[in-house]
Amino acid sequence: MAITNHERIGKCLEQLTAGLQPFVERELKSSYHGEWFAETRKTLNATQVDFLGTPEKPEWDTASLLATVWNQWNEVFKKVLGHTERSLVSELREVRNKWAHQRTFTTDDAYCQGRDESGGNVAV
Repeated sequence: MAITNHERIGKCLEQLTAGLQPFVERELKSSYHGEWFAETRKTLNATQVDFLGTPEKPEWDTASLLATVWNQWNEVFKKVLGHTERSLVSELREVRNKWAHQRTFTTDDAYCQGRDESGGNVAV
């Protein structure tokens, strides 16, 4: 059976979560040190906080990672990311919400593009 566009987006979001988690944790710890988890909890909604886990074993999902980057932008992520990355976070939040609410994705929507080091497109 062929993979659906919704499944493709889900796989992209899984890869995003796996790749983004170490970066987000590193930057939060760099800014807040031992208080990084408490500071993160303050900026998430109640449902996200319930599923976040513990400081020793955080249980990030895509929504909580993207919400953290968005909510902690001025305090943490603006120091290392630019306006383009902020726009990408916004776009990714919209895609994740559309995916979570089982909206329809076109093939164009499901074609995740990035840039490799030489400037060429790469499919994800």
